[in-house]
Amino acid sequence: MGKDADMRKLAERLAKDNVEAEPEIRKVLWFPSKDELRVVDVLEGTARSDEVVAFHFGPDVRNGFPVPMAIALIRPDEEARRIPLPDDWGGWENAVQVWPSAERVA
Repeated sequence: MGKDADMRKLAERLAKDNVEAEPEIRKVLWFPSKDELRVVDVLEGTARSDEVVAFHFGPDVRNGFPVPMAIALIRPDEEARRIPLPDDWGGWENAVQVWPSAERVA
């Protein structure tokens, strides 16, 4: 399995874990990267923001996440407005929906 496929499987697993912990999540978007697992959880009720702000975590090898992770929380209206992403994440056209189903967003 290639690195991209491995990262996608990790993104799907992280999405599932996040939704189990926070059932109000409506959607999880993955932004492919070779060095970091980057996801945006879309849910109502999180704080409003003018940009996507990610929380960064180191690798968690013991729980099956061998790469650093960046997780952001945004509201559905912020996704609809395509608020600015972190500089090194690329554009919204790179987003892949990994929960509830896998599909390209743009």
